[in-house]
Amino acid sequence: MLETQASVFTEPLSFRIIFRVLGSMRLAVHLLLFVAIASIIGTILPQQEVYTDYLHQFGTFWFNVFGNLDLYDVYRCGWYMGIVAFLIVSTTVCVFRNAPSMLREMRHVKSNPSESFLQSRPEQFESFSSKSDIESTQSATATLDDFGYQARVLKTSTGDSVIFAQKGRFYRTGYLLTHVGIILFCAGALYNANLPLKWSEWTGTVHPEKNFDLPLSKIPQSSWLSSTSSAFRGIITIPVGQTVNAMFELVGDGFLVQHLPFMLRLDAFKVTHYSNGLAKDFVSTISLYHHDGKKFKTGIVRVNHPMSVDGVQIYQSSYSDSASKLNLHNYLLSAPALPPAAISTSVGEHLKTFGSQYAISITDFKTQNVIPRKAVGLSPGPDHGMINMGPTVSYLVNNDRDHTRIILKSYMKAFSRHGEAYRLIGFRENGSSAYHYLTIPQGPKDGIHLFMRYLGDLEQAARNGENASKTVFISNLKKAEAQTQVYLTPHERDDFLQSSLKAMQELRAYPLPFLTVFHDYDLHWSAGLEITRYPGMKVIYVACFALVFGIFILFYVPRRRIWIQMSEDDDKGRRFKLFGDSSRNEEDFHRDMEELNDKLQERL
Repeated sequence: MLETQASVFTEPLSFRIIFRVLGSMRLAVHLLLFVAIASIIGTILPQQEVYTDYLHQFGTFWFNVFGNLDLYDVYRCGWYMGIVAFLIVSTTVCVFRNAPSMLREMRHVKSNPSESFLQSRPEQFESFSSKSDIESTQSATATLDDFGYQARVLKTSTGDSVIFAQKGRFYRTGYLLTHVGIILFCAGALYNANLPLKWSEWTGTVHPEKNFDLPLSKIPQSSWLSSTSSAFRGIITIPVGQTVNAMFELVGDGFLVQHLPFMLRLDAFKVTHYSNGLAKDFVSTISLYHHDGKKFKTGIVRVNHPMSVDGVQIYQSSYSDSASKLNLHNYLLSAPALPPAAISTSVGEHLKTFGSQYAISITDFKTQNVIPRKAVGLSPGPDHGMINMGPTVSYLVNNDRDHTRIILKSYMKAFSRHGEAYRLIGFRENGSSAYHYLTIPQGPKDGIHLFMRYLGDLEQAARNGENASKTVFISNLKKAEAQTQVYLTPHERDDFLQSSLKAMQELRAYPLPFLTVFHDYDLHWSAGLEITRYPGMKVIYVACFALVFGIFILFYVPRRRIWIQMSEDDDKGRRFKLFGDSSRNEEDFHRDMEELNDKLQERL
């Protein structure tokens, strides 16, 4: 059995075919869609942060998925820049293909419109005139001029006269401006993406450092970038009074050190808060110096109000404690009557206590801390259910014997409940999310010395064989008052007695043999600054203007064309045929044409 095979015609691949595909609307729309989706992802997902933060936020599985897709630095990853570059090529080809014909159409008017061309116009009207050729032409031209049209007389292929008029002659500039705006916008974005840096990474010229604990002096030169880099975006944390000339640019799971084109000193820092403890505003006062030490600019940087100098933008991004001196009092619960041990420390330091069995790590310090009011036995306030507890120290206690870990918070400011002042200490086991709180009565003077002395006296009374009774409680409280020289009125004594008994019950759930109480502090701030240089922003601003202006032309400047064909009619005089078309808003144009036709009939 014979089989016949149909021949398949394949158009040879040529430059013209590639040129046509690159300039097609379908390809441009798909590329714009991909860029829009990627940009949405880059807007929702925080960019260029430390990888450990992403790991804690998303978990191992999604962290790896997002990392493999380069979603942590979308705007500078290879596939995103490839799509943007492809979009530039496609849009440029589209402009080259269509711009010449559009320019010719705007510059030249077809001088001999054919009959078939006129008959194909969507708007057509007919009228007659008894006036002469010259008078009719003048009347028609004047009428068109009243409607805002620029008119001129043409000749058709049959030799008849045609009056041609139009509005929005340069409406095609809207298409050109929008396309050129897209090209400039994408080009500026690629320029800001610092292609030379990406090329250096791909070729291995620079190597991001992954050890974030490495001192600046020991970071290898292969991880340093020149101050002449075309574009950069980095962060730096500066303590008040210090000067820096470099910052850190996060790249993947590591970082590069970027030389700054100037030296930056943080002169002062100030933060203000709302009544609920949330940060209201934070302001840095900074001075900029040339590398020879000469100051050339001083100013302030606050949230959403950056400082600009020679194309470099300095933003206020965060703030933190900078080794503030924290003064703590450490009480032994086995001997509460003893004076507390005074501890001077700062965030990040490690201490030993209770015969070196317990290791204390100071993990955080905040000047403002907001907790639920119900956590300390207070009813919700009229405005919100939170209370600002002021300065707070957080620390982690490791028991080296049983390897348990306890997380604690000590609040410096006392709070008032039912007219009595309390000091607060929160604690929870590592892995638990809920804090338990000790509310220790403070008495009429600052500190918990009276309560601790009272607790020690009660423990001594118990060791002496005294039974728990109201008489024993009151007598030992008076004894503690005399020892601490903090004297209570009878009413204050009754309240303090009740509060102390409740605090002793809370201490039964407390897992440590000591109390570390936050006493006071010497504050030192650090400001977190983000420093950027995006030289392509000027191009992007021009692109935005071109896009907005081009879209405005497309929406509000339609092209409207009108032809009035004049011919002789033996029975009715001169015949006038009115033709018209519009690039958009056909319904509005139809009403205008009807009004124009009525005016022409009146004048002709």
